[in-house]
Amino acid sequence: MSLPGIGKTDQIKANTKNKELKVKDKIKRIFREQFLKEPLMVFAPGRINLIGDHTDYNSGFVLPAAINRGIFMALAENGTDSCKLVSLDMGEAVEVNLKNSLRPTNTGWANYIIGVMDGLRNQGLEFNGFDAVFGGNIPIGSGLSSSAALECAAVLGISRLSGNEISENDMISIAQKAEHEFAGVKCGIMDQFASIMGKEDNAMRLDCRSLRYEYLPLDLKDCGFVLLDTKVSHSLGNSQYNKRREECCEGLNTIRKKHPKASSFRELTMEMLEDSKNELTEKVYNRCSFVLEENNRVIRAGAYLRSGLGKEFGQLMYASHEGLSNLYEVSCCELDLLVESARRLKPVYGARMMGGGFGGCTLNLIANKGKEKSISQLRQSFETAFGRKPGVYEVNVIDGARII
Repeated sequence: MSLPGIGKTDQIKANTKNKELKVKDKIKRIFREQFLKEPLMVFAPGRINLIGDHTDYNSGFVLPAAINRGIFMALAENGTDSCKLVSLDMGEAVEVNLKNSLRPTNTGWANYIIGVMDGLRNQGLEFNGFDAVFGGNIPIGSGLSSSAALECAAVLGISRLSGNEISENDMISIAQKAEHEFAGVKCGIMDQFASIMGKEDNAMRLDCRSLRYEYLPLDLKDCGFVLLDTKVSHSLGNSQYNKRREECCEGLNTIRKKHPKASSFRELTMEMLEDSKNELTEKVYNRCSFVLEENNRVIRAGAYLRSGLGKEFGQLMYASHEGLSNLYEVSCCELDLLVESARRLKPVYGARMMGGGFGGCTLNLIANKGKEKSISQLRQSFETAFGRKPGVYEVNVIDGARII
């Protein structure tokens, strides 16, 4: 079998585009009604990560792909020193005075945009006051990186609106820094990179240390990816996400006392980790062990994708989830139940939690033959256990952020 892209038929892609147009048209219409002018329209996608979570901030490898769920933003200059930001999904608006220093606010979603504005200023790029309305078709808190999609839509939209052409690398850097400094999440580079650099029907293997990357064609003929959403929302800024990063740094610093040439996890080996095991707490040892194993899985995954070995790739997904749950401890009972239920279904080649963890979605690689029945069985297992239905999303892999 050969391993795909996620848009398996022209009909699915056509239906997807129709749904996207409805969201885009709604945002454009509301912008016109509220501000009485024509906007610049921007779209930035969310992402799935086929394998390789919590490796990005440890200088490792990841395998993400941009998807057809993301953020649409309408923008236009308003001739003032003020920016009015309207979140359609949250039903809220925030006004920012450009004469003042840009600082984080108590309105969480606004910080992603204000952080981008601050990053553009720090690059020496000037912009005038503007109005913006945004919304999307990406479930917030589901692990599909709605925050990175918002940041990337903002950095592309504001820079183009003001006539500033900036490089893709600069856009990625500004978006990531906004999340670090204004949202308080010390995320790696993967989410913003995938949102800007995504390519239709391709995953990308990204080296998060050098930022070198390669596209890997997804050509799934007899199976595809399906997301099951636990609807357990995670707020990474208030979660254990930053704590995991600290634990990895602690482990690396301890190991380097014996192996000073290991400047990052990329130079670490399991032998080095075992050599320092007695100096590490069990928790920190487990965190380091997972990162080393997960990096290895990403490398192997690329070979399986190239060779069309879907079932072998699926086994890596199961192994990844086991590590995320038991060693890295970022799963939850809802995610674990969905993955364990998937293991019992023959048409499901692989399943894993995806994203920062503590909620969100599982990513499932499911054979087309028996797919609907498998999804129904997974839904039933989840509903029996938790008394509610999970969200189900089939996604297409698309190009990255763009003017539309």
